[in-house]
Amino acid sequence: MIDPLAALPADIAVLVFRKMSLREIARCMLVSKRWRRLLENQAVLWGNVDMGGSLGKGAAPLDSRLEMGFNHEEETNNSDSDSDITGKNSTTSAMLLYDENLKTIARRAGPAMWRVALRFSPLISDIGIRALLDSGCTNLRHLEIRANRKISNDVFKELVKNIGGRLEYVALSTTEVCDRVVQLLLCNAPNLVHLDLSFCRYITADSFPVANGSSFVFSSTSDPESDVAEAVGTEDDNIALDQQPVTEADAQANKHRHPVFQVDAKTLPRLQTLLLDGCVDVYNAAVPRVLNAFGKSLRTLDLSRTKVTMWTIQQIAASIHKPLQLEHLLMNGISIRMGSEEEEAMLLNDWLGISTPIVEGFIASVMNLRRLKLGGGNNLVTNGLVSAVARSCRRLVSLDVHDSLRLGAQSMLVLGEFCTNLTQLNLSGCIGCQDEGIIGLVNGCRKLEALDLSTLNITDESLRKIGSLLYKLERLFLDFCRLITDDGIKAV
Repeated sequence: MIDPLAALPADIAVLVFRKMSLREIARCMLVSKRWRRLLENQAVLWGNVDMGGSLGKGAAPLDSRLEMGFNHEEETNNSDSDSDITGKNSTTSAMLLYDENLKTIARRAGPAMWRVALRFSPLISDIGIRALLDSGCTNLRHLEIRANRKISNDVFKELVKNIGGRLEYVALSTTEVCDRVVQLLLCNAPNLVHLDLSFCRYITADSFPVANGSSFVFSSTSDPESDVAEAVGTEDDNIALDQQPVTEADAQANKHRHPVFQVDAKTLPRLQTLLLDGCVDVYNAAVPRVLNAFGKSLRTLDLSRTKVTMWTIQQIAASIHKPLQLEHLLMNGISIRMGSEEEEAMLLNDWLGISTPIVEGFIASVMNLRRLKLGGGNNLVTNGLVSAVARSCRRLVSLDVHDSLRLGAQSMLVLGEFCTNLTQLNLSGCIGCQDEGIIGLVNGCRKLEALDLSTLNITDESLRKIGSLLYKLERLFLDFCRLITDDGIKAV
């Protein structure tokens, strides 16, 4: 059999192999000694380490009750995140990586390594990460390490100090990363645009700086560590922290908070995506810090399942950057508790929900919203709030207000009138929404592709309207809709 590479120049052969995944390249190395020498010595072939499977558009849809297919990663990742250097989408199969595997790849790639995507990496330890530094892999632009409890914070700090200058995309979800690592990252990665800290249980408000005039102050609830201060500047113990506590938990934390170092506003990255979903120690104090530091550039903010409360609405309304650039605001499963009685009195308007001035300030700050999540049994999500958002945020394409018991026909009619570009809507558990509201909604929102009406008391009349108008509908959820019959299903 004729060797196909024998008839090709080496540079053309490399272009062919750059279309392959690392797993495919490794198999090709078994063909012959000539192929092995060629592939092993081409560092550019090993620069894109993608293990754990694709999270792109080909991925299986998420559970409708949790996300309704609202996968913000698809739209917010930069182009380098979802494609290799040739522009081809990554389709690497799920594959566990060991320290020795990572060391081998790092040795072959060296400075040519630009992307490490370990979406499921429970077996990687400090040894594997240090191998990146030992092999000179200091040009990383994409760093993704998920589902790992073995990498220490000391190694994360060392990694950030050495490779932070080029980093654009960092995902450390479900790791043991701490506040100090995030502080170092924000000070050493000026090009950072995407930061995913979802389900990192040790992340708190201290990860983010407090505004102090034209500069920002990073603080800590423990004694300052010299390595952090030395990495970004000098320690200043006389800096006054201007963060006002908004809950009792925040007040207790601030009593033990020490200033660590300050940085100029120009040195902070222009962060566009910040994901804090499931960070159970993130309280209200984190919100003004994030908005003050990154409000001019931030486009995606995920606070779902954190300890922030609906007081966040007021904090966004009071933001110094108006209007914010936020396009995706995700706050599913947050608490309705406000903190003190004074704060509740300021926020609430008796039985009507959030007071009108705060709602007006909120929608004035988020007029660019395209995706909003406020679901999870929140009694402050009322017809007034949703109607105000619909009238102002006419670019809205995704809305999740599941289990909002105080929504009814009024807000549905307003959505149908003003949010005609809606493609995804989750109303599961909104038992106040019945036929009148759903029919009015469908009359206006004819671009809907995903619609969850589970547990609603709707009848076949709503389904007939859906079947006759929603030609683009791909997913319809009707779990526990007891009034629907076979005739309604046939109409859809």
